[in-house]
Amino acid sequence: MSIIPNYTRVYRKRTPLQQEEVAFLLNKPDTSNISRYEKGQREPTNEILLVYHHLFDTPIESFLEPESWIVKERLLHRIKELINALNKEEQITLKNTSKIKFLEKVIIRLTN
Repeated sequence: MSIIPNYTRVYRKRTPLQQEEVAFLLNKPDTSNISRYEKGQREPTNEILLVYHHLFDTPIESFLEPESWIVKERLLHRIKELINALNKEEQITLKNTSKIKFLEKVIIRLTN
């Protein structure tokens, strides 16, 4: 069971479509799976996310925004640890320097 909510329900509710219509578009026999996805009881599959993305003209990341923030924070923490490890290596090489520069650019992009 997903403990991190997704926003599939939020985006569907902004439209006149009901779960039955979305289930039909997904070629699902009933709304039970749609309901579970929207309640966060089941992780949306890639197909579900792609259909919602195309149907509601919304970036996939928007549906998983709460989880995205958590993943981003973890990634930033691990990037900083990797930069520290690369800086502590006995020999600073051009390869390490380019890795560090790349990772620093990622930090800037993720924090802006």
